[in-house]
Formats: sequence, structure tokens, C-alpha cells
Amino acid sequence: MDTRTIGQRNEETKEVSITVDLGPQIARVAISDEVIARFKDLIARRVFVPGGKLPPERDLAVALAVSRPTLRQALRALQILGVIRSRQGSGSYLAETAADILREPLEFALAMKGIVKTDLFETRCTLEVKLASLAADRRSEEDLAAMREALARMRQSFGNPEKWCEHEIHFHDCIVRAARNAVMSTVMEMLSYMLMESRMETVRLLTDYATSYEAHEKVFVQIEKRDAKAAARTMTQHFEMMETRAKECQILRPLQDEDQSPKSTEK
Repeated sequence: MDTRTIGQRNEETKEVSITVDLGPQIARVAISDEVIARFKDLIARRVFVPGGKLPPERDLAVALAVSRPTLRQALRALQILGVIRSRQGSGSYLAETAADILREPLEFALAMKGIVKTDLFETRCTLEVKLASLAADRRSEEDLAAMREALARMRQSFGNPEKWCEHEIHFHDCIVRAARNAVMSTVMEMLSYMLMESRMETVRLLTDYATSYEAHEKVFVQIEKRDAKAAARTMTQHFEMMETRAKECQILRPLQDEDQSPKSTEK
């Protein structure tokens, strides 16, 4: 077996040199697909790490025993999927976070299905209620400290929509991390990005910061108490309040209104 390698990671630059065993050379059957599968394996084994710089193209081609055109084809596919990022004059890098991967393809898929804001909001609500419950069971003292800090910054941001939104999102992110569910965490990252515009619209029209703050604080209290059911209940109440405000601001409309499309006048 050929043990061409791709090696040790420079901790300062995160660049991988050709010294770590990549396994056998790729069989010449659907080679570009095999290259993509090998990348998946290397990422899973942390040979390539989030944000890390990939080896030069010529070295990758030699290590994998594929032609450079074949490698470029696979790298282009990975770039479209968001797995890697190309930086002019610097090289290629693995995506920083899992949420970067498939984000644009997902947005295209949702656009083709005619997904509306209500669908995204309902999905986020469903996930975050469960995440609050899990966070109550799994949170650490470090998680609680991060939530307290986010709440403190929210309190300091009354009347400042941009800052409030930044710290409010961070508070919710703290809950997601405390839940320790990698799949739901990734989905939430993607949803949060797609909902950013509507979240900012809602916050800009927020007048009662104190009531909104108290809703977040109630969720935190139940997570701190490790009361999973109460944490889920208070998160549900928080989303009900947000939904009411969003509908009042016409950011979210009743589903039947959003589903309506222009009717043909042809006989």
C-alpha cells in the first residue's frame, strides 16, 4: 500500500504539510467523487481543521495520486458546497464553521420551494424550545457565566437596536452551546443567518426592552435551576411574545396570507 502522507499541522498557521498518512491512493473510478469522500474522512479525523489552510494543490494531487485537473474539479465542488474557501494569493482554507457548509445551496433549495418567513420562524421555535430543555440538563457553570454576561450586555443595550440584537443572539447561542447537540447547533447557525434580517426588523421596532429582557431572564433562571420542563415552557412563552410582536409589525403574516399567490385571470 502506498502511504503517501499529508501531515503535521502547523499550530500557528493551521496549514497542513505532507506528512500524515492519507491512506491508499484513490482508485480511478469516479475519481472526483473519491477525492470528495477522502476530504470528508480527513475532516472527520481532524487532519484538516475548521479555518485551517489546505496544502498546496500540487502536493495534494501527488499525495492522492490524482491529476491536478481532477483535483481542481473536486475542490471546485467543495467550494460550491461551502466546505472550502479560496483566498486570492493565499490558498484554500477549510470553512470556519459547519454553518458555512451548504448554506448557499440550502438557501437556493428553500427559495425554489417558496419557503416563507413563517416556516423559518416555526422551525427555529421548535428547535429552541427543545434546546432550552437540553441546556437545563447539560449546562455547565461556564455556560451559565456566558449567559449572565450576555444578559448583562442586553440590559446595557436598551434603546440600541443593533447592540441589543447582537447580545440577544449571543444569549440564544449560549443556550445552543449548552444543549450540546451538534446537529441542532448546526441547523440553528444556518437558521439564525437566514433570519437575521427579520430579527433586526423586529428589534428596530421594539419599544419595551424591559419586557423582552425579562422573558430572556426567565429562560435563564429555569436553565440555572436545571428545570428542563420549565425552561421549555418559558422559551415557548418567549417565542409567543416574539411572534405577536412580529405579526403586529407585519414582519410575520398569517400563514394563509403568506401562501397566497396571484391567481390567474384566464378563463
